[in-house]
Amino acid sequence: MDGSSERQSRRRATAMIGLLFWCSVTNVSYADGDDAVVVKEVVVAATRIPTAPSRISAAATVVTQDDIRRTPFHSGTQIDDLLRYVPTVQPSLLGSRYNHPTAQFISIRGLGTRRALVLLDGVPLNDGFGGWINWGLVPDQVERVEIIPGGGSNLYGTWAMGGIINIISQSGRPKTGASADMSGGSLGTNIQSMRAQYGNNRTGLTLGYRRFDTTGFLTVPSYQRGQADVPVGSEHHQFTGRVSHELTSHTIATISGTYYREDRSFGTPLSQGSRTIGTVSFGLKGDQGVWGMWEAKTFAQWQTFNNQSAVALPSPFVRLSDQLDRLQTIPSNDIGGTAQWSAPFLSFSRIVAGGDVRAILARSEETLVPSQTSGVTRGKQVGIGTFGEWIIEPFDALVLTAGARWDWWKNFGGSRTAGSGPTGTTQDNAANIINPKLSLLYRINDRVRVGASVYQAFRAPTLNELYRDFSSSGFTFLSNDRLEPERLTGADMKVEVALLSDGLLDFRASGHYDVIKDQILFVTQGPTSAMRQNVGKGRSVGTDIELRSRLNDELFMTLGYSFVNSVITSFPGNPSREGLRIPNVSQHQVTAAFTIGRPDFAQLTLQARYLSRQFADDLNRQPIADFIVMDAMLRKRIASWAELSINGENLTDHQYIATQTGSLKTLGQPLLILGGLRIDL
Repeated sequence: MDGSSERQSRRRATAMIGLLFWCSVTNVSYADGDDAVVVKEVVVAATRIPTAPSRISAAATVVTQDDIRRTPFHSGTQIDDLLRYVPTVQPSLLGSRYNHPTAQFISIRGLGTRRALVLLDGVPLNDGFGGWINWGLVPDQVERVEIIPGGGSNLYGTWAMGGIINIISQSGRPKTGASADMSGGSLGTNIQSMRAQYGNNRTGLTLGYRRFDTTGFLTVPSYQRGQADVPVGSEHHQFTGRVSHELTSHTIATISGTYYREDRSFGTPLSQGSRTIGTVSFGLKGDQGVWGMWEAKTFAQWQTFNNQSAVALPSPFVRLSDQLDRLQTIPSNDIGGTAQWSAPFLSFSRIVAGGDVRAILARSEETLVPSQTSGVTRGKQVGIGTFGEWIIEPFDALVLTAGARWDWWKNFGGSRTAGSGPTGTTQDNAANIINPKLSLLYRINDRVRVGASVYQAFRAPTLNELYRDFSSSGFTFLSNDRLEPERLTGADMKVEVALLSDGLLDFRASGHYDVIKDQILFVTQGPTSAMRQNVGKGRSVGTDIELRSRLNDELFMTLGYSFVNSVITSFPGNPSREGLRIPNVSQHQVTAAFTIGRPDFAQLTLQARYLSRQFADDLNRQPIADFIVMDAMLRKRIASWAELSINGENLTDHQYIATQTGSLKTLGQPLLILGGLRIDL
């Protein structure tokens, strides 16, 4: 980035902060304490055991169900859009409703994609084969979302190198009743969902269904668009079920499952894809009083992903027609389980111990259409981990936490077969890794609290990174079966202050310093290809600032700012890339919104977010310009059982670039207006 562009980006970020401080908020709340900083106490399950947010050293953010309903993003299809208003969290710029499934990622603290664990009721949403996030599996009814930034491999292993996002759809037994949501509007968008619940003293049952459909929009800018381009759209059906039963007065069993089917178009008539996903999980939870609490859960997911890619003819920039380029069918199976136990230890501490296992089996059946060359790639991955944590509270103002986890990870059974030719084997990879973490939380007085952590974390390469090649817009992305695990060493700290009592004005500042060894990035090989490689070292340094005000039950205001400098610091054999920015990470992020009123009369929320310039490639030659997007929601309860709403996304219909492949650019979502009706019985 040249100096003038960087200065312009800083000026826009500064102007955004000043403009929006008095006129906007986000509707998320950071984890408040049990003193003057408290607005409401929410248990944070993402730390592996129920813990009051006021006792956590991390800069945790909790988005409650009330918070979600105050936003335009209250459908389960929009969780990634909801997270855009959390400082330091950067999902893919093109929303999951329009984006290719393999491009649906999230970055926390500028570490890049595939480095945050996303859980849905304790089960990973990260695709076992590719690491992308299956956002479509999230149901419409979400109780809360917890965001824990910073290294989490000491408790969760490979997937949590950059942090944890825990989505809780339901806790406890449901109340008997039913609900329905119906909405529709521009871009040919329609959403219908239904939910029925039954609950008594010992048993709970929940059934749900959602249909989502959007015609979408043309993602190629007008100056690059041609006759071959069609809107990017999607349709899916989701069925969910959950049964919980109290086996004894101290033991609860839960079984849940999801069936998900989606069809997508990717911008030309022959570029299409479909996925069928089935999931099931079974869990047991027990409370043995002084002997502690225990929990065990198993899960399984099976998926078939059909991907059909095409190229524009006669060239990517003269787009008169399209031609099939590659057909892929990727069946995968993902199974795992976890168990843990926690109990008081001595009179001032608590211990947590447990372990988990996960295995992924997948293959990719591929046909290169012009040459009619076929091939099959196979691979398996298994990981086992054990962890322990000691939470010490010598007195009420101080919490010390020491923990560590051992992981054994292996990729094996990899092979490639081209047509009727011989089968070639790929290199097996295995590793033993220990990741410790030490954290401290200290309450200086009733208004001020500080926390700090030091940690190590890691991420193993996925089967997709190791074995699957793919192409997009005439650009080929190559796998690499010799990738090594990433290792991270870092530290963070936070300060939380109640500037005014009773939640009238709360302040939080946090900072982090992370160094990543062997970071995996796409490294450009030429004008039409890139290959995944381990970069020597990368570094991410940043700070986040949040102000939150709740003047009364009818007026909420917050403002967030995040700065992160994420760069390649060492690349042996390729020093020209040292000092370049990590792709898909903006240095400046501003989030803001304003909520006034109450649903009984009318409630209005205005939101705005700013992202500074980022780059789509490792050479920093494909800039994604900075942009501002504004969203809004207006709702009114027309009866005790019915509520009307109008949601607006990108209110100014601002045209901005979301990503770039080669020289072909992709637009972000234009103006979307949805009207909806919610019924609760």
